Amino acid sequence: MDSVALITIADLLADDVTPTATHEPNLADFFDAARPVDDDGELLAVTAALLRLRNTVDHALARGAATIERVGLPARKHVRSAVGILTELGAAPAVAYRAARLGRACGDTTVGAVTRGMRDGAVSAELGDAVVTGLDHVDDRAVLSEDDRSRVLHSLLVQTTPARVKEKAHAWAIRLAPATGDDGQVPVAERDDLNAMTLDRTDDGRVAVTVDLDVVAGEELSAALDPLTRPVPEPDGSEDKRSAKRRRADAFTHIVRTFLSHSDRPESGGVLPHVTLTVPAAVVADGRLVDAVARPEGDQSVRLPRADLDADVTGVPSLGFSGPVSARTAELVMCDASVALALLDEHGVPLNVGREKRLFPPGLRKALAIRDHGCAFPGCGLPPSWCDAHHAEHWENGGPTCLDNGVLLCRRHHTLIHHGGWQVFIGHDRHPWFVPPADPDHPKQRTEPIPSNSRRTLTLLPGAA
Repeated sequence: MDSVALITIADLLADDVTPTATHEPNLADFFDAARPVDDDGELLAVTAALLRLRNTVDHALARGAATIERVGLPARKHVRSAVGILTELGAAPAVAYRAARLGRACGDTTVGAVTRGMRDGAVSAELGDAVVTGLDHVDDRAVLSEDDRSRVLHSLLVQTTPARVKEKAHAWAIRLAPATGDDGQVPVAERDDLNAMTLDRTDDGRVAVTVDLDVVAGEELSAALDPLTRPVPEPDGSEDKRSAKRRRADAFTHIVRTFLSHSDRPESGGVLPHVTLTVPAAVVADGRLVDAVARPEGDQSVRLPRADLDADVTGVPSLGFSGPVSARTAELVMCDASVALALLDEHGVPLNVGREKRLFPPGLRKALAIRDHGCAFPGCGLPPSWCDAHHAEHWENGGPTCLDNGVLLCRRHHTLIHHGGWQVFIGHDRHPWFVPPADPDHPKQRTEPIPSNSRRTLTLLPGAA
């Protein structure tokens, strides 16, 4: 079968799932007209056949990726690997990387059961990839005999989901790995050559991080996180509502920000690593960042002007690694960080690139620390070294960088100011005051300002300092 035959098959299937005006009997017509109970058996059979077809096609794609590598096509196309070829042809990066991994597995006779299962349509690409990856995980941690390897492979292959395969592989690795350093072998728990970290973009734009560390590095990480993960009471004195997972994530991001704030960090590409924020000139109005799509107050729906329906959607602030962010998050990033700010014209060309700088210099931060004694948010009080310096009147709106416009906030409460509806202002006493969001049940009820954490007293009188 050559490319012409494959194209013909693809066209036939595409035609079969395309509705026709004459309602000719095809797959599309069956899906539209299927009746409960009466067509259950046929519907299940069709779905099973489609899944088998998908699995077989994924196996063929993996073989194709392996052949692309074998004949040296990437070099002739000036890309690094078969992954580059597949992504240029329209495959999602995750699909391309998986096809390349499975393509390499097709040449490994020890995992023949996996590739045969995919070829016959019984094993999906996701499950096959999980089995191959899981077997590698066990191989890295234990020397397997041929019989042991066969047992492990079979036990992984009969799992129902990739997540179960991963769990089973980890269990095998623990069971088979040497527990002590007999015969000069380093215990698996102490091998730093097995350390691994991945950063993956999720479908909703977040970043998923997984880390696998040796016991010493894990101990160091735990020691660094421990003092940063303690619960912090809410402003009303109630317990911290964050889960343990959330507190660990907050602690980890604090460690990263602390690293970026020091000038003795190693260089990246000849410059100190820093957050890069690009802002299209079109989203800047009177020196202020604005959301790309305006909404009436309280309206969560999006209504694009007709002229914007076919427009490029790049006209939003964007971070160097993570991509587009809202105007509110851009303001948060700009508030207190080592930031290189680039203003772009309508063609994406920089109009100017601001110099990397810390908006509050060390002297001012010391003054803020003396006044606020740490996070000023009511009920918090985390140490000054854990805090951002926030502009009460936003810097991009012309707010000055001075003691009477600054307030120390930990990142949790800094985010709450930008995203949670809280407001902060510097009062006549030159101290921060906080205004909570309006009560949705009593939107017209006046909310009393709350003094900063360092000026709270035991009196219950409103506005007491």
